Amino acid sequence: MTKATNESLSPPLFAHRNRTDWGVGVLAWEADGKRGYLFENGVERTMASGFFELMRRVEHPSAEERAASARLQRILAARATARASERLGASFIDQVEKFRETYVGGLRDKEWVEEVRGDGAESRAPRHRDAAIDEANEQLSSRSLDALISEQKHDDLWSLVTSVLGRTDLVPAAHLRMPKSVSAEHRRGLALAVRDLLYGKTPYEQRFERYLAALTAFFGQPARWEIATALSAIVHPKEHVYVQPTVFRQQLKAAASSSTFPMRPTSAAYARLLAIARSVGTQLANHDETPRDLFDVQDFIRIALKPQAKARLVKAKSGRTPRSSDDEIAAIDDE
Repeated sequence: MTKATNESLSPPLFAHRNRTDWGVGVLAWEADGKRGYLFENGVERTMASGFFELMRRVEHPSAEERAASARLQRILAARATARASERLGASFIDQVEKFRETYVGGLRDKEWVEEVRGDGAESRAPRHRDAAIDEANEQLSSRSLDALISEQKHDDLWSLVTSVLGRTDLVPAAHLRMPKSVSAEHRRGLALAVRDLLYGKTPYEQRFERYLAALTAFFGQPARWEIATALSAIVHPKEHVYVQPTVFRQQLKAAASSSTFPMRPTSAAYARLLAIARSVGTQLANHDETPRDLFDVQDFIRIALKPQAKARLVKAKSGRTPRSSDDEIAAIDDE
């Protein structure tokens, strides 16, 4: 995994050809033939279409410029959080009400706690979050990963990752299977990237991009959202969110947002989706539905915005509020 590979996957960084005093900047928005750039000095400036050529892309940013880029991306993510909260606003109560059609007691409903979190269940199911989180924190501790890396057991480290994720419903098994032919360099690169992603000290945006680059080199194709986000979410569920694209697209649609995100993950897009998840979590707390972590948030969206036709049919026939049976949950996850 080369430095050039990392830079090619990072969000673009720009500099004005004539105003070096502005420092580097990132694209903040684009609309109506104009672009807004947020610069290193904290000022956002708008460029009309005839002046786009004044902004040159920084092809090989220095360490200081990469740090500035990460800082600017965090500012944009904070803005996204505020905008997401505003958009959710009054319409969010509809989501809460739809969620309570399935789980009357909300996030504290006995059925939710057993079916989704797995607390009180007779046996573990792939969808149970608590058991998955506990196993991930035990098996994928920094000490465990460091021991495998120091012994150069890079294949064993990825096997451990696939074993942990393979007992969940987060990543399809086909997306975890080790390719038949992978170089030793790429195996080592992925092992180091996993350790860095989970326990590194540099800004998360940089660690995420390195992990994406390592996945691409290892599998020979760009990573998907599920495998890109599952590890951080399962090890640090209060800090990071698992991204199932259909779920977040439904949330954007429910919020009447025109925002989109790419089919393939990037650190900038992830920061925006994390901001949305945190906004939903804040709104849940405002409606007396405090989530225990961001898995609660993701699963809340999944249930609240799932197609309701089947649920209404069951309710009409039985006269009761339907629960998410194993079959229903499996059908939702397959969408």
